[in-house]
Amino acid sequence: MKQLKVIFLFFSICCFSQNYSKEVIPLYKDGNVPFNKENIVLEEILGEEGMRYSQISKPELYIFKNDSLKKNGASLLIIPGGGYARVVVGKNHGEGNAKHFLKMGFNVVAILKYRLPDARIVNSQEKVPLCDAQKALSIMHQNSTNWSVNENKIAVIGSSAGGHLAASLANLTDVILAPDVKPEELNHAVSILIYPVITFDSPFVHKGSVKNLLGSKQENKSLLNYYSQEHQVSKNTPPTFIVHAKDDTGVVPQNSELYSASLKKYGVNHKYVELQKGGHGFGLNFKKTGVDWTIALEEWLQKETALFTK
Repeated sequence: MKQLKVIFLFFSICCFSQNYSKEVIPLYKDGNVPFNKENIVLEEILGEEGMRYSQISKPELYIFKNDSLKKNGASLLIIPGGGYARVVVGKNHGEGNAKHFLKMGFNVVAILKYRLPDARIVNSQEKVPLCDAQKALSIMHQNSTNWSVNENKIAVIGSSAGGHLAASLANLTDVILAPDVKPEELNHAVSILIYPVITFDSPFVHKGSVKNLLGSKQENKSLLNYYSQEHQVSKNTPPTFIVHAKDDTGVVPQNSELYSASLKKYGVNHKYVELQKGGHGFGLNFKKTGVDWTIALEEWLQKETALFTK
């Protein structure tokens, strides 16, 4: 089994017996992490269940590569949620989620462990998650040849606050925050949003995400508007798939309704799947939703975006 060839140093490589390999790579070389404070005394925390990270100062990408590669196939960047207070990657670096999407047909699935807007660790806290997301997307582009990926077939998926970050990555391209990132490396073919935080405006705002991202700036009207992604959609927003449950009281479905309306206004190819049940945080737990919503996603990807075909 060949190891992935990447232009970044990596910490470890593990191989599994299920037709894929895993690699862990840091986002930034030589420990030169933008916006980090000089002296960080806090150590990264991984919750007892092995799923949730906090106090992150060294962001990483967990790369899962299908051993049965399609020539110039598609890749997927997963941005987990956690209310901007933690990053819920999942057990074994999100292996279960990666397996699901590799089986769907992606050549490579990358899961982002991004830094949080923790003022004890970073400066300009509201810029840090997007900085890491931009860098991760650029890495997907830069390694497309090595990973047998067509750089025009990169998808980004985000859930909850990760959905807000994925929407921000799709829309907030006016300023590049991450070092050594070219404008074209922020392009991606598809945006997939799962019960996303979208608006920072009342009455549908998820107050925790706003408080955690903006901190002392949470009353700044200019920033509230900038990070309300329904206001940032344009004709350049990539085709978008959205899924949300009607009974979600954590991040109310009006977030997705607002975003869907903005996509329609600007003529952006999109599909909004509204589930009857599932609450918040259902992810790939189809018992909670009563339906496998990824079937509709796969059909949309095949018919509407040509990201991959059977």
